[in-house]
Amino acid sequence: MLALSGAAIGIVVRFYGRGYQLSFAAMALLAHLAVVVAAFMFGLSLGEGQSVRAFILVGLYGAGAWSAAYVGRLTIPFEQHRAFYVLTEEAAHNSSRRLRNRWFLTTPLALAGCCLTLTVSLFALTGFEIFRATQSHHESQMAEREAFEARAIDVTSAHLDTLSTDEAMRHAFAFFAGQLPNKSGKRYTRYPKSDYKAKRVLSYLSEERGKVRAKFILGRLTYNENGLSLIQQAADEGDIYAKIHVASEFGCYGEPDKAIQLLNMLAKTTNDKSALDEIYSVLSVGFEQICAEYRIPDFAQMYIR
Repeated sequence: MLALSGAAIGIVVRFYGRGYQLSFAAMALLAHLAVVVAAFMFGLSLGEGQSVRAFILVGLYGAGAWSAAYVGRLTIPFEQHRAFYVLTEEAAHNSSRRLRNRWFLTTPLALAGCCLTLTVSLFALTGFEIFRATQSHHESQMAEREAFEARAIDVTSAHLDTLSTDEAMRHAFAFFAGQLPNKSGKRYTRYPKSDYKAKRVLSYLSEERGKVRAKFILGRLTYNENGLSLIQQAADEGDIYAKIHVASEFGCYGEPDKAIQLLNMLAKTTNDKSALDEIYSVLSVGFEQICAEYRIPDFAQMYIR
C-alpha cells in the first residue's frame, strides 16, 4: 500500500493541479509522506504481529514517493502548457493582483488548512483506535467470561448421577463461595457463583443420596426460609454440626445454661476436631453473636471435610 497510496495521491494532485508547475510534485510528495507517517504512528502499515525487513519498507516508500511526485507532475499537452505560459508568465494576469491570491495571505491560510486537516485526521484515527481497542477488550472479556462460566457443572440429576458424593459436595461449595477446592482442600480455582445451583446440588444429595450433611447445609442456606426444620432433621439423623446448631439455638431463645450443657455433652461424645473447634468457638464467642451469624446463610468448608 505504500506504493499504491503514492500513485493514488499523485493522480488526485494531477487532476486538480493539471501539472502546470513543479510545486505540485512537491505537494504530492509531502502529502504521501504525511500519509506514511500517520500510518506508522497508528499501526496501520502492517497487520498485527507481522514484520517486514527495513530495506523492503524503504523500497516501497521510495516507489510510493516517486509515484506521487511523477504522477502529480505528468507532462501536459503543449497547447495547454503554452496557454498557461502566456497567461501567467509572459504577462501577469489580473488575478495575480487580487488580495486572495497574494502569497502573504495564501501561505498562512494553506498552513492553517493543513494543520486543521491533520488535526481532524488525527482525531479520526485516534477515535478509530479507541473504538478498535474497546471492541477488542470487550470481545476478550466476553471470551474470558464464557470460558469462566464453562467451568460450572451441569446441575441436572442426570449429570449429578455421574459424580461422586464428595465431588458433588465440593462443587456445591464452589457455587456458594466462588472457589472450587481440590480434593485435599488446600488449593482453589475460581468458580462461577450461584446460590440456586448450590442449593440444587445439596437438595439432590439430600433427597437422592440421603446425604445428611447436605441436608444440614441446605438448612443453613435457607435458615431464614424455615431452614431450621431441615437442620433439626439432620440433627435427628446424627449429623454433628446439626446437633451443635440445635444445641446453640437454646441460647438464642433465652436458655444459655441448657445450650452450654448440651454443647459440653457433644464435646465429650465426638472425636471430630473441626466439630470440637466449632463447639469451643460457640462457647467462647457467646450466643448473641452466634445467633446473629445464624441468620446469615453460610457454607463453611469444614462441613465438607
